[in-house]
Amino acid sequence: MDSEFQTIKDILTSNTLPFYDNFFQLLNSASECLDSEKTDYRPAASDGSLGSLIDFHKDELPLIVIPDLHARPYFLMNILEYQIFDDMTVYEALGAGKVRLLSVGDILHTERNTRERWAAAAAEFNAGIYTGPALSAEMQEGLCLLAGLLKLKTTFPSYVHILKGNHENILNATGNGDYAFRKFADEGEMGMVFVQDYYGDDILYLINCVEKSLPLVYFGKKCVVSHAEPFTDWTMEEIKDARIKEGIVEGLTWTDNGVANPGSAAKIVKNLCDAAGEKESAMDDYVYLGGHRPVTGNYKLLQNGRYIQIHNPGKQNIAFVQPDRKFNPDTDIKEVVKNE
Repeated sequence: MDSEFQTIKDILTSNTLPFYDNFFQLLNSASECLDSEKTDYRPAASDGSLGSLIDFHKDELPLIVIPDLHARPYFLMNILEYQIFDDMTVYEALGAGKVRLLSVGDILHTERNTRERWAAAAAEFNAGIYTGPALSAEMQEGLCLLAGLLKLKTTFPSYVHILKGNHENILNATGNGDYAFRKFADEGEMGMVFVQDYYGDDILYLINCVEKSLPLVYFGKKCVVSHAEPFTDWTMEEIKDARIKEGIVEGLTWTDNGVANPGSAAKIVKNLCDAAGEKESAMDDYVYLGGHRPVTGNYKLLQNGRYIQIHNPGKQNIAFVQPDRKFNPDTDIKEVVKNE
């Protein structure tokens, strides 16, 4: 068995929190990997900083899009072991350079079947117990997933990509497109304090560095992807500059259903294709994929079918985008394991 695969499997199937030394080294390596990603597929922002667009529009490799992971390390493990081709699993295909893998973000914070655990964690937290059993169990799942995904990124840096979601906010900050998060409890604050108390400020700092280095949009051969429905129709240059322009980070990670400007997804596709010199006829085969808001089936169509939501928190689904034909959500969304 591939030693890197075994390492990733050990991380994702662990029943303990990542050990400090291993976690520090991995976060540091991932931060350096992302910071050095000023490449032809990740053009710099106008001020020379890391750009927020991943550009593979000329790519001939298929793309696997993973919806919100939300502290489900077993989901990522099942994806890697999924038989994507007749003779290859996803991990084997990554190793052979036969596929690319894209996560839409939202790595931490479980959101299904854990309401009672969050309530118990909140009770611990409010009693001044910041690393109690309930919150430790929650953070073990989330941080093992984060560690496994980052190890995958550093193993296949040009084949594995991670977009920022609204949950990539370990400092629980409000500003620069981020908002402090709470749903079942004060999850954002509890997660930050847990990391600070259990690991210390250096691990907290490194997670923040990784989050701040994540891109926001993927421009592929037949698709555009962001964490959430795009609020409005930014240009390619504006997307590259998302981290230094007002409102773009928020508009790509926090957009709720029904609030985006009409046609924003199709207009972004057009803007990107125009900037890349693509023929207008090529745009007809593009779809815009995202997660963020949960769906009840395999997908939900918005914006006259041009924007497709694929995040069902009760399923382990992936979207498989081929470079030679238009994505069909009825046949190209694959369930790697039936039911949770």
